[in-house]
Amino acid sequence: MVGQWMQTKGPARGFAAVLALAALAALSGCVSDDQAVDMGLATKCEADGTVAVLGDPARRFVTKSDTEICRGPRRDSYSETRLAIIDCGTQTALSAGVTRASADQARRGPDYDNTAAVEQARLRLKVGLADLAATEASLRAAGVPVTLAPGGAEQCTKLAAGAAQTN
Repeated sequence: MVGQWMQTKGPARGFAAVLALAALAALSGCVSDDQAVDMGLATKCEADGTVAVLGDPARRFVTKSDTEICRGPRRDSYSETRLAIIDCGTQTALSAGVTRASADQARRGPDYDNTAAVEQARLRLKVGLADLAATEASLRAAGVPVTLAPGGAEQCTKLAAGAAQTN
């Protein structure tokens, strides 16, 4: 009879429970992390970021691109790319959402692809046709999710130190 061991009392019941836990532990040792991700039992996220000088005439802007890709159960799978434009003079960072693709939009928010609008704003900064405030206004008008916050000094000093070493 199925579950008969649960009706017993004393050491037989405890022994059966220990055997069941040991079998479960042995089974979990057979599945690698990548296999668990492929089966939808675990989530694996990878992030990558690059920092570069924008190359504007005043040489005051630095860009930081962040990409995050998560694989796993359907509700946890997504990829997102953000671009931060850092004004080294005022120590202000404008962060813009470039792309997002999510398996569960109710959890992460709507998907978007603002690559063209963000690239246009970045190029306008690069050639000196706009400042950070005008860039923020144009991105907001285009419907790009943006945030403006203080920060970015570490990227500016890191690139300045790297440039000094190469000279």
